[in-house]
Amino acid sequence: CYSFVPLLTHLPHNRRYIALDLPGHGHSSHKPKTAYSHVIDYIVDLEHLRRSLKLEKFDLIGHSLGGMISGMYAATYPDKLNKFVAIDGLLPFHQPTDQVVQNLRKAVDVLVDDTFNHKTYADLDQLSEKITRTIFYHGMDIEVAKFMLGRSIEMLPEGYQFTYDKRLRYPALIRMTKDVLFPLILSWQSPILYLIASDGFQKFHHPSYEVGISFLQKRSHVQLEELTGPHHLHMTNPEGVGASVRAFLGLDDQTVDPPFEFRGL
Repeated sequence: CYSFVPLLTHLPHNRRYIALDLPGHGHSSHKPKTAYSHVIDYIVDLEHLRRSLKLEKFDLIGHSLGGMISGMYAATYPDKLNKFVAIDGLLPFHQPTDQVVQNLRKAVDVLVDDTFNHKTYADLDQLSEKITRTIFYHGMDIEVAKFMLGRSIEMLPEGYQFTYDKRLRYPALIRMTKDVLFPLILSWQSPILYLIASDGFQKFHHPSYEVGISFLQKRSHVQLEELTGPHHLHMTNPEGVGASVRAFLGLDDQTVDPPFEFRGL
């Protein structure tokens, strides 16, 4: 949830903001060893949160996987959302029907083999600088990267190590096909703003992504807007994202002063 702090400095201070660490991320616990997460599973976590906080209806902002989860939540509980903003991630990547069995076997093999292990880094500055050179974080200020890492790493005797659930690096056991995904999202009711990073997912030219964009362009209640920046657009271009979010949610008449102050958790 630390990744949203730069954006919050460009949103009105008189609104209530709730940022969460998904299971397996940040300070949230990992799911049991026998559980394997799919984007659909996170709908349960989000609905648990809504009910526990007694939120009858709310605006939702999601980035990357969070945007995809939010899109599926919006399809499942369309009556619970006012408006919905997705940042460089909205439709889950889908697979061709003739590859379902092949991809399932690959995913099972990877999960059973379980060969991935977190690396250990001796120096936090070097780790932060390395992150800012990757395609998803390119252009991010090194201090912002270091701030975000503060919720994603732990200090061990041998150095720094990521704490996220390593299973997040593994392929999903089940990936929807277009024939399942597209009818599902036809239940969307709330206005949607999809902010596309100029150097984000679209740079990979994934067939699933391009088919999804073509589908979204035909939906009258979905507004697509491209902003300059890499995948973590809300961290590298918080001013631009903030302006688009304020305009979409009708918040431009609300002051953002005094600036948001993050006090941690």
